[in-house]
Amino acid sequence: MSPLKKKITELLKKKEFAKVTSLSFSPKKIISTLISLSYDKENPISWRAIEAIGLITKELSKTDPETVRNIVGRTLWMIRDESGGIGWRNPEILGEIVRNSPDLCSDVAPVIMSFHDEKMLTASVLRAMGRIGKINDETVDYAAPIISSYLHNTDPELRGYAAWALGEMEISEAESELAKLNNDGMLISFYDQGELNKKTVGEIAANALAKIKKD
Repeated sequence: MSPLKKKITELLKKKEFAKVTSLSFSPKKIISTLISLSYDKENPISWRAIEAIGLITKELSKTDPETVRNIVGRTLWMIRDESGGIGWRNPEILGEIVRNSPDLCSDVAPVIMSFHDEKMLTASVLRAMGRIGKINDETVDYAAPIISSYLHNTDPELRGYAAWALGEMEISEAESELAKLNNDGMLISFYDQGELNKKTVGEIAANALAKIKKD
């Protein structure tokens, strides 16, 4: 493990995101290292690495927006077949970038959503859209019906992420369908506020419904 990767891993273990963004290395090198840490879905370090990418690009967009757009382009390219890479968590990486730099990258949200029917990417797309949230009416109008269709999926992970995303996007039209999931006791891994825990689909749906009603 390189010294930079070791240092970033240590900081992510302690959830010291601000210190990751202030490391004395080029942002590109830090982002590359974070991407290399992002693949283990059962490790909270991977989730924190993805979250940190959004924070770094937020700072970078203030001084070098062109580089951020180049990172977005490269990340999109890695999703597609011609890249020769897997890129299966790249929708989440893009979601964090859009979430943290909405003025610069709002146009990327519909592109992320367009990958939803790629089976390997679906969960990552739903997670990304939830993180982006209610960025603008155009994106919500496009994404909400597609996300809602996953509330009835046989995969509990997709049901849970869809329910959560609808709550984050404040989709009031989904209230009745979310209520139907209240008794769904299937457990899924769910990352929130720096921690990876197990939650039932019903719990996630109930929280989403409460958020919609509150807002």
